[in-house]
Amino acid sequence: MSALSPRAARDAERARDVNEAQQVLRGRSAEPLATYQLAERLKNGNEFGYARRLYGRVRAMGDDPALRAKASRVKLGQRHALCTYKDQDLPAADRFKRALEILDEVDGCKPAGPELQESLGLRGAVYKRMWQVHGQSADLTRACGYYLQGYAMGPENDQGYTGINAAFVLELLAREAAIEASKTGQGWAGVDDQMNRARQIRAMLAKLLPGLPALPNNAYLKEAWWFYTTRAEAHFGLGEYKEGLAALREFNSALKLPNQNPPVDRLAPWEFESTMTQFAALIQTQAELAEQLKSRPGWTSPWPFPVDELRGRASAALRDYLGDLAHGVDRVVRGKVGLGLSGGGFRASLFHIGVLAHLAERDILRHVEVLSCVSGGSIVGAHYYLEVKRLLEQKPDGKVTREDYIDIVKRVERDFLAGVQTNIRCRVFASIWANLRMFFLPGYTTTRRLGELYESALYSRVADGHGSEPRHLDELFVVPAEDPEFKPKYDNWRRAAKVPILVLNATTLNTGHNWQFTGSWMGEPPGSLDEEIEGNYRLRRMYHGEAPRLADKWRTWFLRPFAPPDYQRFRLGHAVAASSSVPGLFEPLVLPDLYEGKTVRLVDGGVYDNQGTASILEQDCTVMIISDASGQMDSLDHPSGSRLGVPLRSFSVSMARVRQSEFEELAARRRSGLLKNLVFLHLKKDLDADPVDWRECQDPYDASDVARPAAMRGVLTRYGLQKSVQRLISALRTDLDSFTEVEAAALMTSGYRQTEFGCRTLKEFPAATPPKDPWGFLQIEPVLQPGPGFDDLTKQLRVGSYTPGKVWLLWPPLTVVGVVIVLAALVGLFQTWRIYHKVSLLTVGSLGVMVFFFAVSMLVPHLVRLVRWKKTFRDVGLRSLAAAVGAVGFKVHLALFDPLFLRLGKLSRLLAKRQGRAA
Repeated sequence: MSALSPRAARDAERARDVNEAQQVLRGRSAEPLATYQLAERLKNGNEFGYARRLYGRVRAMGDDPALRAKASRVKLGQRHALCTYKDQDLPAADRFKRALEILDEVDGCKPAGPELQESLGLRGAVYKRMWQVHGQSADLTRACGYYLQGYAMGPENDQGYTGINAAFVLELLAREAAIEASKTGQGWAGVDDQMNRARQIRAMLAKLLPGLPALPNNAYLKEAWWFYTTRAEAHFGLGEYKEGLAALREFNSALKLPNQNPPVDRLAPWEFESTMTQFAALIQTQAELAEQLKSRPGWTSPWPFPVDELRGRASAALRDYLGDLAHGVDRVVRGKVGLGLSGGGFRASLFHIGVLAHLAERDILRHVEVLSCVSGGSIVGAHYYLEVKRLLEQKPDGKVTREDYIDIVKRVERDFLAGVQTNIRCRVFASIWANLRMFFLPGYTTTRRLGELYESALYSRVADGHGSEPRHLDELFVVPAEDPEFKPKYDNWRRAAKVPILVLNATTLNTGHNWQFTGSWMGEPPGSLDEEIEGNYRLRRMYHGEAPRLADKWRTWFLRPFAPPDYQRFRLGHAVAASSSVPGLFEPLVLPDLYEGKTVRLVDGGVYDNQGTASILEQDCTVMIISDASGQMDSLDHPSGSRLGVPLRSFSVSMARVRQSEFEELAARRRSGLLKNLVFLHLKKDLDADPVDWRECQDPYDASDVARPAAMRGVLTRYGLQKSVQRLISALRTDLDSFTEVEAAALMTSGYRQTEFGCRTLKEFPAATPPKDPWGFLQIEPVLQPGPGFDDLTKQLRVGSYTPGKVWLLWPPLTVVGVVIVLAALVGLFQTWRIYHKVSLLTVGSLGVMVFFFAVSMLVPHLVRLVRWKKTFRDVGLRSLAAAVGAVGFKVHLALFDPLFLRLGKLSRLLAKRQGRAA
């Protein structure tokens, strides 16, 4: 038997520790010292959730002599606080608040010396993390204050931990102050003070730290990775890159490693990643600070080289050390990229394909690490993810190219539209067998049927070897061709072609929270919840491998149709269907027996967050690209005042307000520097929204007085589309029926051109290079401008806003037939009305008829209960008849009207009109 690799051995050991922790937390007896040692191993293995709970259990056990010899009450509390603020299974607000409360308890033990210094460092770390999550500058200032207090107690006592962090936070504060000073011309003195203090601290540490291992009781520092990284960071912050690399490589010499390569096999992956991420963040912070400073009159660089060379020199030094792992530097310089695909039915799906096309040209798709999808975005996002999974499992990282992603999007463009044009919405009811199952089988709903159709009509077109078989969430893990032990959480940072985490968002009716489906878990994430403002419970994330097992009795063939879902093997199609189950149109996806005493019901993810931003922020992305093709609220000249119309309109107002609040939060994060970049695309971008003057206004509104770009006041949007056309595109239906080639191409082109314009700010990525074979959807661009065929285009887009009756409005012969049918119906109604009014309502005969029918309506239900065969006929016969009639009706539509609608919307037909040829 071959020996395990060091990483595989660590993973196996961590798995054993997790299993042991689960047993202890379930009630198995364990000694305090053994529990503490297990918690220490889990903490070192980045399993902060289990470690936190074990530390809490040890603290509650009371005094134990054996444990006291290893860890004081203060140390236990500090470990507990550390794992609490790092535990991402806790809501952000709760974990920070609880960590500070634990540190308050620690302070009650009156720590002194190194113990007090450790507590100050932990407080600084908590507040720094709070700043990263919430963007409040006051938290960063508090973090700096605690770090400086710790540093003042002597860097030799904590081996420079609080000092090196104080220097970094000082430069973060200097960067923020420099941004304001460059605008106002005031405050430069404060910037100088912060920068000088940071340099003094680093210079002190660079001089002090090398001698510490020789002091009594410090021999362990010779093999402590974090000690060498602290030294190296001090040199890097001073611009002494050669000395910094020497400190890092000294660790290899101390451990007698045979070469000078990064010691990734001797460290936990998260340790090495966090170190390199910190170095790259330092480079980025100093480069951004230098950008502000170099325009300051009379300013001279404190670095030993021209300031314009700072980023290049520092990045080159770090790349020299990392070698094949240098992509980790690029990731921090560019930022961790998250892509959000909004809801909005197939309209949104097709718009997103245009967005993906330009991102592929810019080689941005290769760097996307989080793919957060909602509703229509989930439908196409899952399709795209399956293609990416296939690519990354077939090609080694170094051989994946930009052209591979272009090819993926081209396949999605072709195959997804082909699947859309099967008219999935109608096919939900076009099968007699499926209709019977929906009528008679509990748990089999239109939503589950919808998920099966996604798999058969869309995902079966991905050539990944699964064909038309169901795909399951636990199969979504990407196993790269060259790295079978790959873990996205730990290893993704160093890849050139990132493995995206697919998040399919739904909404839980039980709690009103966001529900996520991923390849690892399903459940409600903790990140955006705050117990201060709500009291609902949270349905914890359930990892697929820990899901309740399907009882053996359900495995027999005749009971299987009645079985609850197999949560360990949950179908991808059902997860996508839950994300896109519009309330009122589709039933919620029901998850019975998953949580004790609860029946989980899931609906469209857009009810909670239609842009998918919460899931991206939860993953600490610093570059966000949001493709929003949702149904934005339109203005109404005469809003309804009916009992139904008012609540519906009020709901639209609430959803629009949520959308606005989400955008304002993202914009604030961008301004504070928490987001390196934000690209927000939507269907109404650049459309005019001018104020309306009151009647007989003597001071009319003048658009030229408003400080708007000149391009936004013309007939074209800044991304080159006619505003009248873009407004029609934004009004297309948000449905799951067939979309024509014209509708699809218009949506894709709009998404493509918007992304081309919006991504100008992403300067860290390559310039766009059009593919050798142009995108098929761009053929429509000539017709998007006035000229031959333009009227036909606008008519198709205008009709495309309707859900039923589109083909009747597009084809004149059908329009005539429709008018005849409507006139005949009106004549019939008129004749019925005339006959009805010839009968006096006050005659004895008419009253007798009314009494007779009332009596029959009251007696029929009782008679049905008395006669068994009539009940059977009602419950079975009528439902079966409805299933058959419904299926036949939808099949007729799919066979006759849908093909005609698609032919009328052929792109070639429209282009022929443009070129003056016969259609």
